[in-house]
Amino acid sequence: MVHHPVRSSRIASIGYDARSAILEIRFLDRTLLQYQPVPARIYNDFLLVVSKGRFYDGVIKGKFKERRIY
Repeated sequence: MVHHPVRSSRIASIGYDARSAILEIRFLDRTLLQYQPVPARIYNDFLLVVSKGRFYDGVIKGKFKERRIY
């Protein structure tokens, strides 16, 4: 999965696989989490918002099935 680096005090990069609707988030502490099923529009919005941490806390965390990869 291709990750896009982002500007954030907590998040290093974000990746998305449209076929499986999996969103991956790599945090600055190297933790890698996967969320699914995440609609493509949420991924696109995530890339565009100014505060990635607030978006993560309000829109993603606790709203989708979470799997810790690393």
